[in-house]
Amino acid sequence: MSTPSTGPQPAEAAAGGPLGERVVGALYRVRWLAVAALVLLTALAGAAASTVGVDNAVHIWFVDDDPALLAYEDFQRTFGNDEVVVIGLESAGGTELGAEDWARLEALEDLGEELDGVARIRTVGSIPAVTGDLVSLEIGPVGPEDLDDAEAVALASARVASDPVLSELRSEDGRMVLAFAEMAAMDDIDLRRDGILDELYERVDALVGEEQVSYAGLGVVYSALNQASTVGAAAVMAASYLVLLAILWALYGRIGAVVLTLGVVGVGAVQVLGLYGGLGRDINMVTLVLPTLVLVIGVSDCVHMLTHVALQDPELPVAERVKKGVGFVFWPCLVNTLTTATGFVALTTSQMPVVRDLGWFSAAGMVAAFVAATVLCTALAGFGWLQPSPDPRGILQRGVDALADLAVERPVPVLVVAGFVCLLSALGATRLVADTWSIDYLRASHEARVDSDRIEALYGAYTPLEFVVEAPGGVRDAALLGALADWQARLEAEHACPAEPPAAGLHAASPCVSWTRSATDGLGALHRALGGEGDLPSDPAALEQLLFVYESDPDHDLDRWFSEDGTQARVTLGIPMHSARGFGEAIEVLGGELALPEGATLRAAGYLPLYVRMMDYIVASQVRSFGLAFVVVFALIAVLFRSARLAALAMPANLLPVLSTLGLMGLLGIRLDVATVTIAAVVLGLVVDDTIQLLYRLRHEQARHEDPVLAVRAAVRGVGRPMAITTLVLGLGFSVLGLAAIKSVAWFGLLLAVALFSALLSDLLVIPALLVLTSGSPRQAPAP
Repeated sequence: MSTPSTGPQPAEAAAGGPLGERVVGALYRVRWLAVAALVLLTALAGAAASTVGVDNAVHIWFVDDDPALLAYEDFQRTFGNDEVVVIGLESAGGTELGAEDWARLEALEDLGEELDGVARIRTVGSIPAVTGDLVSLEIGPVGPEDLDDAEAVALASARVASDPVLSELRSEDGRMVLAFAEMAAMDDIDLRRDGILDELYERVDALVGEEQVSYAGLGVVYSALNQASTVGAAAVMAASYLVLLAILWALYGRIGAVVLTLGVVGVGAVQVLGLYGGLGRDINMVTLVLPTLVLVIGVSDCVHMLTHVALQDPELPVAERVKKGVGFVFWPCLVNTLTTATGFVALTTSQMPVVRDLGWFSAAGMVAAFVAATVLCTALAGFGWLQPSPDPRGILQRGVDALADLAVERPVPVLVVAGFVCLLSALGATRLVADTWSIDYLRASHEARVDSDRIEALYGAYTPLEFVVEAPGGVRDAALLGALADWQARLEAEHACPAEPPAAGLHAASPCVSWTRSATDGLGALHRALGGEGDLPSDPAALEQLLFVYESDPDHDLDRWFSEDGTQARVTLGIPMHSARGFGEAIEVLGGELALPEGATLRAAGYLPLYVRMMDYIVASQVRSFGLAFVVVFALIAVLFRSARLAALAMPANLLPVLSTLGLMGLLGIRLDVATVTIAAVVLGLVVDDTIQLLYRLRHEQARHEDPVLAVRAAVRGVGRPMAITTLVLGLGFSVLGLAAIKSVAWFGLLLAVALFSALLSDLLVIPALLVLTSGSPRQAPAP
């Protein structure tokens, strides 16, 4: 490395010293006007922030013209809303369902006609069926009027047990029966869902008894995520403030500096939420981290500015101390803001709107926090009681000095250890799985998960997987319906779910089916009741006659299974709750079992294929966002320091935390999902901040020391303490996200904390070791 003996480095002369001081000096002269403008802008943002709601709806994950989304909307237009709330009713007596339980089922059906937003509630008493030698399209739970309760119950139970369709709605031991609350078709279902479900829960609990009822279904999970997002965002933000207060007080030693720093980041958080609300956005399970990100990351600029002001000569005038202290770090803090924002802006390459929103608004929050820090620190840092207490020989400084000596004196062992960590991390990263699992975002103790597990344990798989068969010539065809009936029978025989469901949080060993539903069920039962053989008649004329008889009842259900134009038929399979990957495997394996007549096609429909589509988005988002962040971040470093060599030397130390984080995820089995998909780009944007501070200080020290090794040592010692402070603040601040009710968000925060601490070690050890080995100069003795 060549070392200039006189004069500042070009980048320093152009930016860090004179330019930074000139900018801060000009701002200092109008500081109160700038503060007033900032306060006014924050007040306006606060009003807009109050309009932010919660929305975890389907549309936030997909672009409007996504083929999977369009197919889902087409399915809903054809067959209605496929969202169903599964209600598991347990026997009041703890044994097989009795007279009281049958009466409750009848009352539930009546309730379905009263609830706004619910199309109907279907139970074993309202599902068309045919039993024994009786042709009927409605089997009610109550027997003939001249029978007493015991006989009525016995008759109802016998009918359910003898019918293959109805019997599948009851658990094997008879203690639980399912009811299905079908949501009404509506354009604003995502806005109304929480209110509809709250009323449903209240009415059903009052009717049945809270102890005997469980609720499950994707809509139930969405509602739980909405509530977790609302409560979680507020709780995490409050906890972040408390943690930051405690950490900053311990590191600053003065409460005034703590209040100023928290005020700065609070301004940034309010402004970005105001922008968020002003543009009509609602918080969701991904963007709920937005305020915390701004709060925690925004601390960094304030720490550097206040620390450098406190280290100035106290004999200097206040204006001069502020100008030199804030001005010295103005340029690297600005570039840090740009690199961090770049990591977030890189997320805007994602196809998922929710990830794009996180990218744009987080980047805006970083800029807002930098502006707030510059304005408020310039205006207020001159007051001594608002400055941190300088402690250059404290525990942090001693630790930094020890790491600096180790890197300079033992560069080869340092790099060997770093290489070993890279290898181990790379092995862990190979085990990383891209997948998303909505119900697993909730903790195991959450009521929605407990209810889902209870239903699957007592009853079996309940999640509906929809398929649609299309035939241009019409689906009311004997060969086609016969193929469907054979397919359903084969699935229930060869892919039946095990009696004992897998432990909570685990997938079944292979795709399985608990039940199947289609138009062939009622038609087949009617065919057999009329004396026919097999599942359905093979003769077209006989099939037409069967359809005529079936449709003669005004309450028939064929409109549920056939499209209005007769070219589509719907089939529903009951499968276990899965992740997107598990649902994708079920679609491929189970759908591959069907052999249709020529010209007919099968496709997965409803919500689950849309859910599976998220995996493609997750993988693409990770690759695109990290690739863009990598190119732009290191290009900024090269431009800032006018040195491709320094940018190249900075790469290993900044890629190591990214690789370590991904490796840790693989080793711990943490999925790459809709929340953690942003991790690589965000980590890169964050960890490069300390690198820029170190390299900038290195250029300053190179102007003072002819020996490059001494310059490296002095740079690490000079900037190491504020780097350690910001890392502690950021790392512990992000760890607060571990309290989030949504598990994936909790992992996101904890992983960021780990990445930041590993980045600090990389900056204090790996970069100095590389600089020393490539300097071509013998190592000097440790500086006193």
